[in-house]
Amino acid sequence: MTIKTRKYLMIFTLCTLATALYGTAVYRAEQARMQPGMAATCNHGQCTYSATLSALR
Repeated sequence: MTIKTRKYLMIFTLCTLATALYGTAVYRAEQARMQPGMAATCNHGQCTYSATLSALR
């Protein structure tokens, strides 16, 4: 492989990795948002989890 080919392969790999990480984070946030009763089961004194999920809508 030439240096140019390696460079483009590395750029493609890094872009794919970044896209996969972003997609995974979005998927997990959406799954957490769709869970029913998340605010009702939160019994901590300072629960801001439901507020954060409401902001995602």
